[in-house]
Amino acid sequence: MQISLRPHHFLCLQGYKGLNYSNNQVHIWNDVVNKLKTNPDTDILIINKNDYLCSYCPAKFKNSDSNCSEKSVQNLDRKVSEILNITEGKKYKYSEILEKLKSITIQKHEQLCSTCYWWIKGLCRDSFAK
Repeated sequence: MQISLRPHHFLCLQGYKGLNYSNNQVHIWNDVVNKLKTNPDTDILIINKNDYLCSYCPAKFKNSDSNCSEKSVQNLDRKVSEILNITEGKKYKYSEILEKLKSITIQKHEQLCSTCYWWIKGLCRDSFAK
C-alpha cells in the first residue's frame, strides 16, 4: 500500500484530533491516520500538490489570499521538506518520516504553523510537546 502526501501534512497528522472538519474530511483523515498507525511501514510518496487529505479541505473554498492558498502551502511544503530532508517524488516508509519528525521542536512547529487556522484555534499546538 502507498499513500501520497504533501510534506506539511506530516505536521498536521501529528496533531490531528478530528475537530473543525466536515464529516467527509474527518472520514478521510481518520482513514489515513488509522492506516498509518496500523502499518507504520506504509510507503509514502512525497508530492507537492493536492493529496488525498486535501480532498475536502475547507481552505480550498476560501479566498486565495488565505494562509492555505496554494502558494502559501507550497512554501510550507518546501520548508518542511528541507527540515525533514525529504524529496518530492521519492518514497519513504512512514516510520522513517516519524523518526525525522523528532527533529521538530515546539519552537520550530510554531515558526512553521503559527499562521495556520488550526494552530490559531489551538487544535495542534501540543503536537510536538511530547
